Amino acid sequence: MKFLPYYLVHRCVIPYTYELQSKPLLADIRSFNRDYNMLENTYLVMYNSRILYNDLVFFCNNKTYDLTNVYDLASISQRYIHILRRFITYKYKNDDEISNLVNRVRTNIKPYEFLSRARLLWGLLTPSERTEFINKHILPDDNDA
Repeated sequence: MKFLPYYLVHRCVIPYTYELQSKPLLADIRSFNRDYNMLENTYLVMYNSRILYNDLVFFCNNKTYDLTNVYDLASISQRYIHILRRFITYKYKNDDEISNLVNRVRTNIKPYEFLSRARLLWGLLTPSERTEFINKHILPDDNDA
């Protein structure tokens, strides 16, 4: 704001800061923060960011872990593509382009990138999808303890 012209700040930027946001959007923001904190507390204490990312990918693909084929991440379901289309980069791409991009990116993930990719994928989920993930992946672990 320091380097923007006075007119631009007061006529273009400030009015947007006073606009009310929709109740569903505000609920989504609260849900994201509350649920992500629960996710971090569980996964980063008991597991690690790579497991979190893989669990989210499996969830988005409607798959479950099969210990005989842990690397079954190559196929991408329509549900996963639908979730990825919520990201502006993939919004207007066709299914094949999304599949190719995801597979290319997935093979080149560096260890320090797993947490940011998991957070991005978490942000693409709707509040009901986040709740479903928590019910499937976190709450059963709590009951086992």
